[in-house]
Amino acid sequence: MNKDLFNKKNIVAFITAFISVLIGLIYLAVVFALDFRGPMSPPPSEALISAVTF
Repeated sequence: MNKDLFNKKNIVAFITAFISVLIGLIYLAVVFALDFRGPMSPPPSEALISAVTF
């Protein structure tokens, strides 16, 4: 086995990969939770009219 497995560059790479996978899993959990709520319905027409007029 190579003794350079735990040098500083490899440790930083492992930590970065772990953080990246963790962010991806958190993102998937948030998307799943938002998608689980059901289909999105459009806002009522009264809300759109008040947003357009100044």
